[in-house]
Amino acid sequence: MGVLLWSVPAPLLAAGGLGSIRFRGHIPLGDSEGEFTRWQITRAVIDDDHPERSEVDVRVDLASLETGNSVRDRHLMSPDFLDVVRYPTAIAKLHAVAFADPQHFSVDVDLDLHGISRTFPMQFVIVDRAAREVAGEVVLKRSDFEIGGMGSFLNPLRIDDEVQVFVEVIVPPATAGQ
Repeated sequence: MGVLLWSVPAPLLAAGGLGSIRFRGHIPLGDSEGEFTRWQITRAVIDDDHPERSEVDVRVDLASLETGNSVRDRHLMSPDFLDVVRYPTAIAKLHAVAFADPQHFSVDVDLDLHGISRTFPMQFVIVDRAAREVAGEVVLKRSDFEIGGMGSFLNPLRIDDEVQVFVEVIVPPATAGQ
C-alpha cells in the first residue's frame, strides 16, 4: 500500500470518538481513573509495506485531564503534579515499529512530559485492521518525570509511583496529497 501521511484536528478526535488516552493510578484506598479529552495526532507516516519506518506524533493537552472529581482534577493539574500552567502539553513520538505477530506490535515512544524526555517501549494490539483500530498500554513512573512527591508509605492518600496509560485509536484513512 505504501506510505500514507495524515493529520487529524483535535476537535475531530475529541468529539468524533476516534480514540482515547486514559490513565489509572492507585492509592491504598483504591484506583483512580481518568482521561485526557483533548489530544491530536499532529503527524503520521504509516508505511504498510515497511511498518518499521512508520512514525506518529501525538500532542496531549494536559489541562483536558478529567477524573470525574473536580477537586482531584485541579490537584493533579496543580504545581504539585502536572503543573499544566508551566507544562501545558505532552508530546509523544512513536517510532521503530516491530511486529511480534500479525496482531501485536511494539513501538519506541519518545515522551516529553513535565519538561523531561524519556524513551520506552509500548505494546499494541490491532483491534480491527480494516478500520485501522489499535489499542496499547504502558506503565509509566511518575518519578521518571518528576511528577508529584512519593509521600509517606503510611499515608492512606499516597499515590503509587506507577501509572497505567491506555491508548485506543482508530486511524482515519489518509487523503491524497497530505
